[in-house]
Amino acid sequence: MIELKKTTKPQSLINNGDNWTNDLMTEYYNTGIVNKSKQNKYNKPDIKQAIISETKEKCAYCESKVTHIYPGDIEHIIPKAIYPRLTFNWNNLTLGCFWCNNKKRDFLSKECMLLNPYRDKTNEHLRAFGPIILHINSSKRGEITWRKLELNRPELRDKRLEKIEELQTLIDKFNAEDIIALKTLIENEILDFINRSEFSFSLKQFYDDNKNVA
Repeated sequence: MIELKKTTKPQSLINNGDNWTNDLMTEYYNTGIVNKSKQNKYNKPDIKQAIISETKEKCAYCESKVTHIYPGDIEHIIPKAIYPRLTFNWNNLTLGCFWCNNKKRDFLSKECMLLNPYRDKTNEHLRAFGPIILHINSSKRGEITWRKLELNRPELRDKRLEKIEELQTLIDKFNAEDIIALKTLIENEILDFINRSEFSFSLKQFYDDNKNVA
């Protein structure tokens, strides 16, 4: 789970977000029931495209490349079933894969919140040990995040390992190269690979742990 930054609010939310929220919440306060058809108005193409762009097409939680095999879900970081007033809050929307979305569902523990990749420094709570992600510094929020989302489920570990093996080939070239100009080019290639690939969190940690290792 890498740290993410919010991009510009999509135009449909600028134009309609407040009205959608007022309409939804007025009916909710009057009836005690969330009108699903009104709540689902966030499913707009510009909103979906904006979150795909800011997450680089990756699940905000496990970093799988969502759009390779699945359109992806507009994920509510704070569940809309519990806090319907946050349904159209741009800061509460991100991209989730089918598996993380279903692991998380409407889970919310005020005592120990899941990490928010837009607000939290994830590397203060989680660390990658090869293809495995675990909590550090006795972080209960880190622990509840990887356990609840099952960030070490077998298919994720296998996919992370494949990417780590690709990265290792580049690291071997980097460590073996003596010519500074070539070494710089290889390092730039490594950094680009880490940035654009799935599982950047694990790859960056692996690179930091293994560069310049004889």
